[in-house]
Amino acid sequence: MNRRGISTTTGILVAIIVLVVIGGGYYIYNENQKTITANAISGLERQLEEQGKLTEEQEKELEELAKVTCKEVQVPYDAQEQYTEQEPYSAEECEGVGLAYNKVDNYCINYQDKIIFEDEPAKYSVTVNNLDAENGGYFHVDIGFNFEGQVIKESQQRYIYPASSETFNVERMAYIDSCYFVMLDVPEKQVCETVTKYETVTKYRTITKYRTETVCE
Repeated sequence: MNRRGISTTTGILVAIIVLVVIGGGYYIYNENQKTITANAISGLERQLEEQGKLTEEQEKELEELAKVTCKEVQVPYDAQEQYTEQEPYSAEECEGVGLAYNKVDNYCINYQDKIIFEDEPAKYSVTVNNLDAENGGYFHVDIGFNFEGQVIKESQQRYIYPASSETFNVERMAYIDSCYFVMLDVPEKQVCETVTKYETVTKYRTITKYRTETVCE
């Protein structure tokens, strides 16, 4: 092969490489015109291979393609963003509350040792009043006597209806120092109220985001 043939072949290869580089970059980064540009470059490559050179018009077209410049720009777009909020709602809360009551000591009498008549035991009497007008239940008590640092007692239980009362009594054939009474257990009722609570709610909103795109001119 002579020098002219080598020179022509080299020129053709260089032109092809230039077309491929320019066309490849333009094709990749310009979405809207990549098909047109790719077709144009393919046509020039085909003609270059067939003709061995480009026409004046084709060379001008190649020059125009060589002038293409690309840059990165920020393009806005809409996107959905997830977020949470605390939203109020009404709820009913209930708790057990002991029934209101009071107690009345009826009497506390010491042991009586009688010579002629029968001895009288120590006596203690307590009345418990259920002050609740709607609810009743079992009231559990310890009732007895104190004597020389000790407690002599017994447990008793009575059902007391709403707005009613029951009497607890105890007797012992012994001397006492004082009377003893402890309320062990009071029936409960449910007291409810409406309160405001908060729950986490997931929501979505449209926001503007940006993506990087390459624009070729």
